[in-house]
Amino acid sequence: MKRIFKISSIMALCAATVPVWGQTCQTREEVPDPVKTAVETAAQQVFDQASRGDTNAIRANSIASLQSNFNGIAAAVNDNKPAFSAARPQLRATFLLDTGATPSPDGRFYCGVFGAAGMAPNGAEFEIPGLAVGKYAIVIQDFIGSKGPYALSTIFQDTGGWKLAGFYVRPEAAVGHDGLWYLQRARDYKAKGQNHNAWFYYVKSWDLLAPVTFMDSRLLSKITQESTGIQPKDIPAGSALSYSANGKTYNITEISVFPTDNTFDLSIKYSVPSTTDFNATVADARNLANAYATQYPELKDAFNNVWAHAIDANGGDVAGLVTLKPAGK
Repeated sequence: MKRIFKISSIMALCAATVPVWGQTCQTREEVPDPVKTAVETAAQQVFDQASRGDTNAIRANSIASLQSNFNGIAAAVNDNKPAFSAARPQLRATFLLDTGATPSPDGRFYCGVFGAAGMAPNGAEFEIPGLAVGKYAIVIQDFIGSKGPYALSTIFQDTGGWKLAGFYVRPEAAVGHDGLWYLQRARDYKAKGQNHNAWFYYVKSWDLLAPVTFMDSRLLSKITQESTGIQPKDIPAGSALSYSANGKTYNITEISVFPTDNTFDLSIKYSVPSTTDFNATVADARNLANAYATQYPELKDAFNNVWAHAIDANGGDVAGLVTLKPAGK
């Protein structure tokens, strides 16, 4: 499961790799009150600054390495101004991470109780390799603004005071529906044997329910387990694949969900030597989109449009469109 939304990364520093490590994670219920108050106050402050578009104030209260590489966060704040508009945050969760003296190379933090049934409802697992030795806090806030529901996850590092080390804004709905709605539709499609539709809806469900991509929870883990084994073979999984249609072979690099304000579309990306001949490339892309939609008529139940994007080595992107059903259907 992955996301193509614009986010900024934690400013990870190299850490010593030693065979023994003792990193820990505490849930909100376990975090000492003074620490909890300090980090949640800092998170609220960052939210307020982001809602005003005050990137200078956010930068001033960030760790040094983030201040020197702040473009990602500035872009995330500016790109999401409509989302923050008139929004009020609600705290969802707080976690306190401690790398110990020798951080684990894989950067895995297990928060809460893990038993035979897996993690507890308030538990989580984070995978953040490369963190420098120290203490970190992750605060997740949900908010609803003029563009719908979103999650803001802020990460802080204790540097004699809690300084911002990561900033992530992610939508919690697409085309008017939340992640649980997409999860139920994925299950319905899976029951019908429509594995293409089921897979894409599982991916979208996970995407909307995950506040950050490096986190796992009991619900996210369940989505991953349910979708295991149904990923169609003609969907790229980490590397490009060949797809034959129209008497030619296409080098498909990505197939993903592409929601707009009022349509839920499928996007196919494939590599081509050149996009110089625009009209011919559009026709070729449309042929690919049509071939894929024809091969899998089930897509009409789940998507409004299929886009095929021909992309050359210089970044040229020419798209062909096939409409499956009108918007709102």
